[in-house]
Amino acid sequence: MLKLLLKRFRGPAWVLAITLLSGCANEVPEDWEKPINYRLASYFLAGAFNWTRSFPAFRVAGEIYGVGTHDLMVFFIPSQEGHVLINTGVEGSFHQIKENIESLGYDIADVKILLTMQAHWDHVAEFARIKQLTGAQVWATKDDASLLEDGGISDPHMGGETGIRFRPVEVDRIIEDGELISIGDIVLRVHEHPGHTPGSASYSTEVIEGGVSHQVAIVNMASRNPGVSLIEKPTYAGIDKDFATTLEKQRKMDVDIWVSAHAGFFKLHEKYQPGDTYEVSTFYDPEGYDEAIETFELLYREQRQSELD
Repeated sequence: MLKLLLKRFRGPAWVLAITLLSGCANEVPEDWEKPINYRLASYFLAGAFNWTRSFPAFRVAGEIYGVGTHDLMVFFIPSQEGHVLINTGVEGSFHQIKENIESLGYDIADVKILLTMQAHWDHVAEFARIKQLTGAQVWATKDDASLLEDGGISDPHMGGETGIRFRPVEVDRIIEDGELISIGDIVLRVHEHPGHTPGSASYSTEVIEGGVSHQVAIVNMASRNPGVSLIEKPTYAGIDKDFATTLEKQRKMDVDIWVSAHAGFFKLHEKYQPGDTYEVSTFYDPEGYDEAIETFELLYREQRQSELD
């Protein structure tokens, strides 16, 4: 819209155009409740997999909290200098995220950094709304940034004009493997773990409780969506190598406490029930982490072999 106005107006008139545009933006906010996806498939998936079912906020470890839904994980990390939010879930998840953050005594308006684990509609659909309402910056890996900025159109598997989409959102900063994200007393290490999307990412940090150090990881597992091809007509160039590299890197990670993008991946509902007293040991599961990596590696190798046969 802005580019169109600049083309139509010349000289001092463009100043007036921008002034009018900014005024209208405040008076007539976008209808965020109107869904982008009308496809039956998106609603079926959201309901069938408990992606919109409410779930109260819970504490993972230290000052890391889960504030998402029953299955789609959204992680909230507060600090005095501003908060970090990882993922948002599907369209409409904003209200539960906001309520869960408020139940912890914080305000979503103080979120300063938005991060994603994978730029798919079921994890980033509320980025644009939260960015507009809070002024938070979106930080993403280079290969997922393009998906975020075109609303998933360039997604190699679920994209296209008829794909399952989300509202486009501008990416403010590109993050890279090994980079440290720091705000207030939050320090997160970025791990590029491509495969599920071309720029999937995980994050790790250290939590010290009772004088004991714990290595905590928010891991984007090397899961493969149905229909994704590794070798025969690969979904995107290099996807087979990406999965292999990600699995190798994840095997080498030093992990004590871990969570992931979906509740089932780390057995949330077996380990925790709403109302349970917080214990740092709740999500302490290094053996479970190793088993999960082995499971996804086995699935990867089976898919690869099936394409080679």
